[in-house]
Amino acid sequence: MLNDNEAEVLEEEEMIDAGEEADFAADGTTVDSTEFQLVQADKHLHDVKFTTKPTTFFKDAMRRFVKDKSSVTGGIILGILFVLAVVLPIPGVIPYDVQKVHAYETNLPPKLFNAGSGFWDGTRTLKNQTYPYDADGNYIGEYPDDSAIIKIKNPHSGYGENQSSDGQGGFVRITSQVTNEPENRYMYSASYTYKLSENNYTMNVSLGTTENQDVPTYGVLYTDGSKFIRLSQSTDYGEITTEKLDYDAGQTVYQHATVSFDLNELVNNCDEITNKNTLKGRFGLYFLSSDTAEKAFYVHDVTLLSDNDDEAEILEEMSFKDANAVMGEPSKIENQPNPAYWAVRSDDPAKPVDVITNRCDIVYDMYEVRYGLRADMDIPQSDFDEWIKKGYIQFDYEHPALGDLEVSDAGQDDVYVKSVEKVTRNTINVDGENVTSYTMNCTVTMWKYLGYKSMPRHLFGTEANGRDLLKYAFSGLRTSLLLGVIVSAINILIGIIWGSISGYFGGTTDIVMERITDILSGMPWIILMTVLTLKLGTTFFVFGLALCLTGWIGTESVTRSQFYRYRDREYVLAAKTLGAKSGRLIFRHILPNAIGTIVTSSVLMIPSVIFSEATISYLGLGLKGLASLGVILSDTQNYLQTFPYQLAVPAVIISLLMICFNLFGNGLRDAFNPSLKGSE
Repeated sequence: MLNDNEAEVLEEEEMIDAGEEADFAADGTTVDSTEFQLVQADKHLHDVKFTTKPTTFFKDAMRRFVKDKSSVTGGIILGILFVLAVVLPIPGVIPYDVQKVHAYETNLPPKLFNAGSGFWDGTRTLKNQTYPYDADGNYIGEYPDDSAIIKIKNPHSGYGENQSSDGQGGFVRITSQVTNEPENRYMYSASYTYKLSENNYTMNVSLGTTENQDVPTYGVLYTDGSKFIRLSQSTDYGEITTEKLDYDAGQTVYQHATVSFDLNELVNNCDEITNKNTLKGRFGLYFLSSDTAEKAFYVHDVTLLSDNDDEAEILEEMSFKDANAVMGEPSKIENQPNPAYWAVRSDDPAKPVDVITNRCDIVYDMYEVRYGLRADMDIPQSDFDEWIKKGYIQFDYEHPALGDLEVSDAGQDDVYVKSVEKVTRNTINVDGENVTSYTMNCTVTMWKYLGYKSMPRHLFGTEANGRDLLKYAFSGLRTSLLLGVIVSAINILIGIIWGSISGYFGGTTDIVMERITDILSGMPWIILMTVLTLKLGTTFFVFGLALCLTGWIGTESVTRSQFYRYRDREYVLAAKTLGAKSGRLIFRHILPNAIGTIVTSSVLMIPSVIFSEATISYLGLGLKGLASLGVILSDTQNYLQTFPYQLAVPAVIISLLMICFNLFGNGLRDAFNPSLKGSE
């Protein structure tokens, strides 16, 4: 017989054999197995196919970089600036040579649109200018025609200080401090031959002083060039005054008197002059004072007269017209302007006051002014000979047809002479033979004279030496970028190597290397730069060397701190345990993780170098013989108030560089950050 336990076991086996599944609790009770299901009973384990493409660290970094729109924009602008810096300075791209001075093209305003459009049109408004038309509407300006005038604004008349022939009335202040030496303070005429035995000469003087002011001693002076002789002297207006009246001009009231001197009588009464028949020299008016008080003394007019009809017209032209005709019509004596015959010998220059003038504001097309017609140009015979040989013109030097020059169609681009005003014959002796040549005084078309195919347009204008600012600025940008890239590459390389070794090995190696760095960083960079430039010159190589002496220290410091951050990480320890050498640990494991921060600080080194070069240029130690942004900024900062656009162009470029490098560097930092690998 079976006992109870054996009977239960047999019963369970029979139940299992019968296909009935049962489970047992810990206490031996039976549990229904249908209440339990295997979760992965129907699952099949196998490899899953990757849905993404394999990538590298740099591909992943680029993917993240292009998603940063501001960084991409900064990179695009930098690329454009780099391309322009390479292309624009190439000869022929912009037809202006920025290596030489262009005397006729200085300080031209920017021009993009036609003159008169009111914006970026190459015009300039000159305020308070002499009115360029007479009462009949005829042009009397300083240019061959009025095509350079775009608009006349704010016409007005009034009293002022003027040194042009359009003034009326007024006085010239001769001196404010008279002395007892007539040779130091006098008004004199040109040297001329006076025949006192045949003609009578008179000098009329119109004088003036401010109201209630004492008049200093004055009189007639004669000089033959070697000595000064006083012919007459007066201490009182009333003694020889023929007329006295008030002249109310502006805010000043002048006493006005006319004095007449008989030169023949004064010479005959002078014992110091021996030959009284014919005199060759200068007559003038001198001023003396018995004290040292400052006095304003004024002359309204001085005129030399002759009773000889042949001389009368010539000597009358020696009048000091209205006391301010500094640009009068040429005199018949040697064809010189009147002011050459009435000059002032004084410590302080003659100053016109209270002159009635017609003034206005004139809007000039400065490109017509500089590149249009220009009068009074002396052209050598060689140019005319070449044009005659080519059949462009016909010209007879001995019997020239003055006026407009007839030019054939073939010579329209080459012949720059518009008209011939005068032909001068020159004869020189060469090896015993007289050689004759001719010089033509002409009105020329300047843009042809300067060798241009058409009238130029300078998009950004020109600077003080006539260089086109667009080409000049980007030529400077090319030099600055070349200097920045080369110096930055050297500094980054040195800084990474030095910082990697110092940060990885630490200990004594780090201490020694850091003390060397401290010594170099403690040296003032300006002093290093000054010593190098004084000893070796201000060349591109010397300037780059000076920037590399201590420029790598910043990159070294960042690299060293990053190596201290990563060198004790677990993955570095694991690689070292597996036998990785120091070089592999540095360049394959630690440096790639630190590259983001290093790149950001290193990218900003390029504009930093450019700024350093600009700073040194302000101190006069900039590059010599090369255009750079620093040199251009240094040259143009003197014209900030008068021509601000000259400084604006390089300043905008250097600002764009700084901003775009900053955006670009931030994008690179995020892109090369290993912790963001695979992120969106």
